[in-house]
Amino acid sequence: MPDLLLEIGTEEIPSNAVLPALQQMEELMAAGLKQLRLSYGEIATYATHRRLAILVKRLAENQPDQQVEHKGPPVERAFTEDGDPTDAALGFAKARGIGVKEITVRKTDKGSFVFATVKEEGRAAIEVLPDLLTGMIGSLEFPKTMRWGELEMRFVRPIRWLVALLGADVVPIEIADLASDRVTHGHRALHPEPVELSDAGEYLEKLEDAYVVADHRRRRRQIVEQAQAVAAEVNATAVLRDDIVEENNFLVEWPTCLIGRFDERYLELPDEVIATVMEKHQSYFPVVPESGSLMARFIVVANIVAEAGPVVIGGHEKVIAARLADAEFYVSEDTKRSQDEAREDLRRVTFLGKLGTLHDKTMRLEIVVKWLCQRLGVDGDLVEALQRAAAICKTDQITQMVGDTKLADLQGVIGGYYAAAGGESRTVCEAITEQYMPVTADADLPTSPGGALLSVADRIDNLAAAFYLGMEPTGTKDPMGLRRQSQGLIAICLERGLHFSLPDVASLVMGLLPDLPDNEMPDVAEAGTKLKDFVAARIENLLETSGVGYDIIRATLATPWDDAVEIIIRGKALAEIRAEDEEFERTVDTATRPANIVRPTDLPAGAEVHVGLFTEPIEQHLWDACALAAEQLDAALNGGANYDRAWEILKSLSKPIDDYFLAVMVNVEDEDLRTNRLAVMRELDRLYLRLADFTQIVQ
Repeated sequence: MPDLLLEIGTEEIPSNAVLPALQQMEELMAAGLKQLRLSYGEIATYATHRRLAILVKRLAENQPDQQVEHKGPPVERAFTEDGDPTDAALGFAKARGIGVKEITVRKTDKGSFVFATVKEEGRAAIEVLPDLLTGMIGSLEFPKTMRWGELEMRFVRPIRWLVALLGADVVPIEIADLASDRVTHGHRALHPEPVELSDAGEYLEKLEDAYVVADHRRRRRQIVEQAQAVAAEVNATAVLRDDIVEENNFLVEWPTCLIGRFDERYLELPDEVIATVMEKHQSYFPVVPESGSLMARFIVVANIVAEAGPVVIGGHEKVIAARLADAEFYVSEDTKRSQDEAREDLRRVTFLGKLGTLHDKTMRLEIVVKWLCQRLGVDGDLVEALQRAAAICKTDQITQMVGDTKLADLQGVIGGYYAAAGGESRTVCEAITEQYMPVTADADLPTSPGGALLSVADRIDNLAAAFYLGMEPTGTKDPMGLRRQSQGLIAICLERGLHFSLPDVASLVMGLLPDLPDNEMPDVAEAGTKLKDFVAARIENLLETSGVGYDIIRATLATPWDDAVEIIIRGKALAEIRAEDEEFERTVDTATRPANIVRPTDLPAGAEVHVGLFTEPIEQHLWDACALAAEQLDAALNGGANYDRAWEILKSLSKPIDDYFLAVMVNVEDEDLRTNRLAVMRELDRLYLRLADFTQIVQ
C-alpha cells in the first residue's frame, strides 16, 4: 500500500501560523479520506518556514465496492392497480442499470416507495484524491493571507511549488497556476538544487540529504539539545522559553546552535532588560550560570552547518552589542527625570480616548487602592506605600524603553527599576513591578501584597472604564484583553483571599470617571451589572475546570452575591456537599417548594409575616424554626463561611416544612391569609438563597 505525500512549498511563513495550519491539514485529510472510504495507516504532518507537508502511510489504492440504495417514485406512480410497472418504474430501473424485477418496495414515514440497490465499484485513489487535495489547500485558514501576482487565490504566503505523490505516481492537482510534481527543494543556501522524489516514502530522507530537517518535532528536539550542550561548555544553562524555541524552530531548516558573548558592562542592566532584548529583538537564548544571574553570553540558532559558525557568530555579536547599547541609552535617558516629573508628563497621554489621561487614571488608582486597603484591613504603612505606587505606576509608559515596541513587555518591570533608581521604597518598587501580573492565564501571580493589590486595582479600573464606555467584548473580539484581565483579577483575589464587593468598587470607579456627552452618557447601574455578569462568566469557567457540575454553578451564581472569592468557595463547597450527603436530593426537593410557590406570584415587596394570622400550630412551629435558622445562618456564614454548618441548618428545615404542607394550604381564598402564608414562603426562599438557588439543581 503506497504512501500519500502533499507538500506546499511557500515563501517564509510566520512562525505562529505553522502549527495551526498543520492541525487543519491533519483534520481535513482524515475527514476527506473517511468520506472517500480510503483506509490508511497513520497521518503525519511536517513543516519548516518554507513548507507545509502531510504524509499518509499505507493508503488504500482503491475505494472498496459498495452497495448503494436509490429511492424511486411512490408505489402508486410506479405500478398500476394490476401491479404492472409504469413508465416511471421502467425509467427508474433503466437509470439504475437493473431490470424492473429487481426493484423493491418499502414503507417509509412518508409512504411506500420503490428502491433499487446497485453495486458501485470503487474508484482508484489517484482518481479521487485530486479534489480532496485541492479542496484541502483552499480550505486552510490563517490569521492573515495575501494575494500575489494577478491571482485571486489567497494564502498565508505565495506558493512556489507543489509535491503530490501517491507512492511513485504524481497526483495531478493545480493550485495558483502551479501543477503538482515530484520535485521539492532543499536548504536555500546549502543545497539550492531541486530534489526529485521517486516515491512519497523517501520524503524525510531525501530532504535531510538536502540539509532540511522537515520533521519539526525532531528539529525542535535538536535545538533544545544543542542549546543546552553549548551552554554546558561554559558551565551554564540555556534559558529556553517555549515561545522562543518555537519561533526559532520555524526560522531554520538545518539548526545549529552557536554561543556568543557581549561586553560585560551590559550586565549592569537589569536581567529582564537583557533577556528581553535577546528574546524579543533577536530570538536568542539567554545563558545563566549556577549563580542565577545572566552571563555575558547568548545562544543563537543559525540555519547553517557548524563549520560556518565562527563567521556567523561574529555578526550576531555585533548585532546584540548594538541592541544592548540602545537599551543602555534608554536607561540613561529615562532616569534623568524624577518620578514626579514623569508623572506630570502623563497629563499628555490619553486613556481610552474619552476618559481623560493616564495622570487621571493614577489618581483613580490612588483612591481605589485606599478603598481596598480599608475593606481588607491593611495597615497604614502599606496603604501609604500603595498610594505612592499607584501615583507613579504608569510613568514607564512614556519612557524610551517601553516606547521600543520590541521591549514594551518590560512595562511594570522597568517601571519598578526606575522607581528604585529614583529612591522609592522597596514596597513601592515591588508593587509597580508586579502591577501587570499575571500577564497570561497561567502566568505567575504577584508575590508581594502591594503588587497584588495594585494589580487588582488596575484591572478593576480597566474593566470599569471599558464597560462605562460600552466596550465590553463581543464574540471572539476582546481588543483590551478584558477576559484575561478578569481571569487574573479572580486568580489574585482567590489566592490571597481578598474579600470585597465587586459592584461597590466598580461603582466607585465609574463615579470617578469623567462625564461623557449627554447622548453618550451610559446607564452606570446597567454598566455595573454587565461588568458583574462578565466576571461571573469567568467564575463559571473556573468552577467548570475545577470539576463543579454546571447546575451547581448555576445555582450558586443565581443567588445575590458581590464577593467573587466567596462565591467560588461556596460553589466548590456545595459540590462537595452534594457528593458526600445522601440526603442532598431530598433536601433540594424541600428547598424548591417555597420558591416554586412564591416566585410566580405578585406578592408585594413590603409584605410582612404577621404571627397573629397563623391559624394552625404548625405555622408557628415553622416560623420559629425559620427564625432560629436565620440566626444560625448568620453565625455560620458571617463568622467564617462554614458552608457545611449552613447546609446542616437548612437541612433542619426539611421536617417542619414537610409537616407544614401536610397541614396547611398556602393559596387559600382569604386574601390576608394567602398573603401572610406567601410571605412565610418568601422568607424560607431567602434563607435557602443564602447558599444556593436550589431550583437550578438538576435531579
